[in-house]
Amino acid sequence: MTTSQHRPLPHPAEEPMTVSRPGMEPWESAGRTAHWPDGVGTYTLAFHGNKQWSIADEADTAIVSMDAIQSGERLEQKLIWEGLRDIRRLKQRLAAIEEELMLAAREPENDRDKMSFRELGEAIGQHHTTVKERYDRLAVEGRTHPFRRWLTENTPRADLYPTT
Repeated sequence: MTTSQHRPLPHPAEEPMTVSRPGMEPWESAGRTAHWPDGVGTYTLAFHGNKQWSIADEADTAIVSMDAIQSGERLEQKLIWEGLRDIRRLKQRLAAIEEELMLAAREPENDRDKMSFRELGEAIGQHHTTVKERYDRLAVEGRTHPFRRWLTENTPRADLYPTT
């Protein structure tokens, strides 16, 4: 299913995107990355829909928090609260995406799974037996991440696996 929301995104090499800053030109630019004379680096994201925007916004908050920590400045309560909140949300969304990729990796293609449990283990940094146990919890028992519904709603993947 390819809708306007699900069409492929432009490849960075074919359609570079660079943010503009008033009165400045980047000293180096490649694809979606630009480096500015004042030491700031920018990376322009491309995405479809509000779900992807949520991830971009939460990642931006994490980067702002990291920059504040590394600068040595006093961390204000608002920055701490927003940083903790958005990092929690981002981790939840990323966990759901990781689980969905694990499920997709074990779906048959040309009479074999796309990835073995060993390959999956290498990719996510876990022993293949742990990956197998985790996969069984997801695919067989339906104990998927609560954000799976958020991730797969209105997609063909929504009903592929049981969800508790």
